[in-house]
Parts: sequence; C-alpha cells; structure tokens
Amino acid sequence: MAVTIIRAFILYAVVILLLRLMGKRQIGELQPAEFVITMLISEIAAIPMQDNRTPIINSVIALFILVSLEIIVSVINLKSVKIRGLIEGHPVIVIRNGAVDMEALSKLRITLNDLLAALRQKNIFDITSVSYAVFETNGQISVLLKPQYANSTAKDLKLSPPDNGMPFAVVCDGEIIKNALNESGKNEQFIKDTLLKNNVPLDKVIIMTVDKSGKVTILKKGS
Repeated sequence: MAVTIIRAFILYAVVILLLRLMGKRQIGELQPAEFVITMLISEIAAIPMQDNRTPIINSVIALFILVSLEIIVSVINLKSVKIRGLIEGHPVIVIRNGAVDMEALSKLRITLNDLLAALRQKNIFDITSVSYAVFETNGQISVLLKPQYANSTAKDLKLSPPDNGMPFAVVCDGEIIKNALNESGKNEQFIKDTLLKNNVPLDKVIIMTVDKSGKVTILKKGS
C-alpha cells in the first residue's frame, strides 16, 4: 500500500509539472495535437499506478518525451504558418453575412442542430441575429451579431469613460497576494492603511481588489 501511495504521489507531481511546462492554454483551449498529448499523458501515467510491477521510471521518461515533442511542435508552430495550419487546422466560417454555409457545416461534419446548440451556449437563441459565426480550431464558436442586435458600446454613445484597468485581487482569504500587489502598483502599507480606514482586520477579508485608479473593493467574511 505504501509503495502505491508513493508511486501515485510521484506521478501526480510529474504530471502537474508537465502540464505547467505545456502552458496554461492546455487546460481550457486544447488544439487537436494538444488533446492527443493530454490523453496520452493520462493513459501513460495510469499504467504504473495500476501495476506496481511496471517500473515508474519508464513512464516518467515517456511522459517527458511526449511533452518535449509537444513543446518542440509548439515552437515550430510559432515559426511556420504552413505547419501550424497543417497541425491545428484553420477556422471555418459557418455563417456568412447572416446565411448559413451548409457546405462548411458538411466539411466539419456538424449538423444544423449542433450549430444551434453552440449558439445557445453563447446565449444566442435567434440564428437570424447572427452576422458571422466561426468555428475555431479548438472547437469553440465565435459569433459576430448583426449591428441591430449588438450591445451598444461607449463609443457608439460617443462617451469616453476612464480606463481604470483590471482590478487586482491584492488580498485573498486573509492573505496578501504579493504578485498581484506588485501589478497594482500599490504596497502593503496601502493595504494596511485602507483596511484600517475601513475598520476591517486583514483576517476578516475574503477578497480585496484595487485598480489603477485606486478604487478599492472589499468583501468581508460574513457580509
């Protein structure tokens, strides 16, 4: 039992390391080649966990080889548009100027019902409101609504709101997040002064955010 636990811990640590090396995109936006690598990683990692007679080093070496190949292919993709298109494919327009391209759907082997389901996942229930729809290489759909159905922007209304940037979570669950604090341009004294001003102890803060304009939002425990 102890051997199984140790082997599982080692493989878990190795797989996490390899996924970090492959990059954050692997988790949410898998391209076909990346999906294959991820599936192979899970299969290879499972073998020594199921059979203690299998040398764990063999699986670790195989895992590193697979991820090394993926990193090499990723570098090649950055350098060559042709190879990138060969490996990842190209986006396909399935709705063009409001008209559904049935030939494009046929090439993708996607039915009209599949297209409607993908649009509903984007909160679009009326296909006639769509000007363009594109199936991306990772299987996601991107949609451009017709002007009359699109949400108005500040530019449309001739407004110029200030750009306060992204709010950074500088405190999370009572702990100061230093990298976010550095990104925000603030320091720990700013946090202490702000919390003191609002009469909130650090350990009572669920989350505290600050943007580049200095706007602070504090969510307290129990609030």
